[in-house]
Amino acid sequence: MTEPVSDHSPTSTELAQDRTGLAFERSRLASDRTTMAYMRTSVSLIGFGFTIYKFFQYLTETPGFEKLPAIGARNLGLALLCLGALMLIMAVIQQVVFLRRLAEISGRRFPYSIALISSIIMLAIGMLAITNIIFHVGPF
Repeated sequence: MTEPVSDHSPTSTELAQDRTGLAFERSRLASDRTTMAYMRTSVSLIGFGFTIYKFFQYLTETPGFEKLPAIGARNLGLALLCLGALMLIMAVIQQVVFLRRLAEISGRRFPYSIALISSIIMLAIGMLAITNIIFHVGPF
């Protein structure tokens, strides 16, 4: 049996709309968590790739190790950096497309998340690192 709705209680339509709104918010937060997972993996790849490159670069400057071929380490580091940057690009695109689709379905705009903004900033740092390895310019 359903209880009658009193004058002070919300109607079932209002409750359904609240639940639907919360469902959209949960979907957005789940998308943010996915973006953060991609970012964590990308940061690991970018950091590890740049570390490999810099370690072997400094090692070849050490007396006794000048003849060490560092091209393999450079290529591995560059490959890891590119993979991390590519993952971030795909994560950013996925997040933006999802937010737009969610906005169309729900009829309301969702703000860009800290996860998305952080991913874009990390992508810029990764691109600077790639530029440093390829062209030997940049802040690193």
